[in-house]
Amino acid sequence: MRQLLKFELYKIYRQKSIYILFGVLMLIISLGLYMDRESEQANYLVYKQWEGEITADKLAYLDKEIIEIEKKIESGIETPQERLLYGISESFAYQLGNAHKHEKRIADLTAIINTDSTSYKERAAELEKNMLSKINMSKFYYDAGPAQIIDMIYTFGFVITAFLIIIGIAPILSNEYSSGMDQFLLSSKYGRSKAITSKIIASVIFTLSVITGWVALNTAVSVYTYGYHGWKAPLQSMFQHYFAPYPITLGEAYPIMISMHLLAALGFTLIVICVSAICKRGLLSLLVSGFIFGVPFAIDVVFEDLENIVWLNKLLKLSIYQCMKVKEQFVDFSTYNVFGFPVLYPVVTVLLSVITAIIFSYLTKWIMKRKQVTI
Repeated sequence: MRQLLKFELYKIYRQKSIYILFGVLMLIISLGLYMDRESEQANYLVYKQWEGEITADKLAYLDKEIIEIEKKIESGIETPQERLLYGISESFAYQLGNAHKHEKRIADLTAIINTDSTSYKERAAELEKNMLSKINMSKFYYDAGPAQIIDMIYTFGFVITAFLIIIGIAPILSNEYSSGMDQFLLSSKYGRSKAITSKIIASVIFTLSVITGWVALNTAVSVYTYGYHGWKAPLQSMFQHYFAPYPITLGEAYPIMISMHLLAALGFTLIVICVSAICKRGLLSLLVSGFIFGVPFAIDVVFEDLENIVWLNKLLKLSIYQCMKVKEQFVDFSTYNVFGFPVLYPVVTVLLSVITAIIFSYLTKWIMKRKQVTI
């Protein structure tokens, strides 16, 4: 089994195309991530003075300063430090406004909830209320570094993972058919089960290495540029997650999101292996795998009013594309009705990713078993 696994890993990693694609994507992304380190460190020295509790004294001082700063901005004579103070003032207003929104939403939810809380709507309202009540927006942190690391997952990271999985794994069984190695594979002394299992394990290892690669690069660039600070900021401090009801910090959100991305990526890996088991040509396997990921991607990009197409929006939210992207799971409060009980959207996608991996793993083995019987 160990020798088989080594051989399968060798066949995956010897493909020059995966290194070329990964290198090109990393180069493009590195250029996009570049920031002036000295400038960012200077900015942080200003922000650091305002980190922590948002107090009445801080607000009063900023309100007084902002009046003069706004006049200077209109005249174009403001200093870099004054621009930073203006940004800090806006961040304070952003967080306090979000806290006020939460209070109003909690009041609205309280009006919905009945004492028995037996209906799905009431249970969902109770769940959302409890989550919102635990969010703390009273502290401010400079979160540029963590925000960039998290943003990477749903801007470039999930695309890199998907592309490399398709390029690296789509031919894993299809090429065996075209080269005539499938009959040797299925009749080898190691047995069909061990041969297929080694391919699955090798593919999983490849997927893990891809994610580790871009995560390591992104983290290294962000830490070098911004430092380690900002992880205590609430998830809602990022504008992409302004309406998120989850009472977690960026330091808690990141491992959750990257783990969800990993699970979805493993699910997609098993889908691609299954497609490769069906298709007898590597190119066809690549195209079908790309179609499975690319169609939901294209729909999400093309249809701007997707929320108005309810059935399509619901279907898209459960696609492997959205499961890997992760972002939509943490945008707002979203649940699924399971026997009258609300189940959070992130929980549903995690279960879906795990179930997808299990189903397609067994389906691949079943397909290969039938192929052996017909030889």
